[in-house]
Amino acid sequence: MEGRKLRCTQQVVIMIRHLRRKKEYSQEYMAAHLDISQNAYSKLETGKIPMTIDRLCEVARILDIAPTELLAEVKLLENNV
Repeated sequence: MEGRKLRCTQQVVIMIRHLRRKKEYSQEYMAAHLDISQNAYSKLETGKIPMTIDRLCEVARILDIAPTELLAEVKLLENNV
C-alpha cells in the first residue's frame, strides 16, 4: 500500500508538471499565483514537500482543470504503465 501511495503521489506531480509545461507556464508563474516562492513551488512539483488537497485544488484551478480531471489523468497514466 505504501509503495502504491508513493507512486500515486509521484504520478500527480508528474501530471502537474506536464500540464504546466503544456500551458507554457513557468514555475515562477505558478508560484506567484499560489503566493509562494519559486523554490517552494519547485519542491511541491518534485514531491519534496507534500501537496495538500487544498493546494492540489489551487494548482488545478491555475491549470484550468478540475481536480477530479487531474486525478483521472493520473489514473490513465497509471493504467498505461
